[in-house]
Amino acid sequence: MGFLTNDDYDDLPSDDWEAFAKLEAISRDRLYSVERFQDDISFEDMLRYMNEVSALADQFEVSDISYDAQPEGHYSYEFARFTRAVDYRLAQIRVRRARRNQRDSVAITGATREKIQHYLERLKSEINAADIPQKRKKSLLEKIAEFEAELVKKRVNLAAIMTVVALVSSVVHDNAETLIESPKLVQSISALFGTAKIEEEEAAPKLPKPEPFKAIPDLRQKPVVKALPDADDDDIPF
Repeated sequence: MGFLTNDDYDDLPSDDWEAFAKLEAISRDRLYSVERFQDDISFEDMLRYMNEVSALADQFEVSDISYDAQPEGHYSYEFARFTRAVDYRLAQIRVRRARRNQRDSVAITGATREKIQHYLERLKSEINAADIPQKRKKSLLEKIAEFEAELVKKRVNLAAIMTVVALVSSVVHDNAETLIESPKLVQSISALFGTAKIEEEEAAPKLPKPEPFKAIPDLRQKPVVKALPDADDDDIPF
């Protein structure tokens, strides 16, 4: 058995590489938790981790992640080589994550942020005063609060915007006579984000499409082979 439990496989990211990164992090953290209660990590525990992570790599098609269960040298060298290979892939996954997050988010200027916050305050005021079920009102205000927390970040996730827009639009549709100003406020907020994203994409250079993973270079030290002396060398002692 490895370090992962059945619950760890719930709610995995849809992206295979992200799923690998998430599960590997859990497995490695639990491996090092064993070390905190012992003087050292046993080879059995290292094997549990390497076997588990290499299986994940096969499942999620993360290439060049394998281990030698019977290494010629000390087992700690094989573990170090394995974790270096995993870290090599994780660095590439993080780069792809950063690029994807950039595509799925937008940077907001201070002036735009103030306008959006102004619209949100007006939206909250109308919702608080509206004659709608308290449960629905609470849910809507909580989503807006989550959106406000997202708004203070350097880059705002576009999915968070769409969640609020969709939820408010649904409530407005069911309570059109009460939430009169809300549709215009939501439209104004959406337009500000849309304009910001268009301007950002026009100003940014086009990012290349992600390339397939390259082979991990072999970082193991090669043995130095010394040249044999020439048989005709006069300096050779007899």
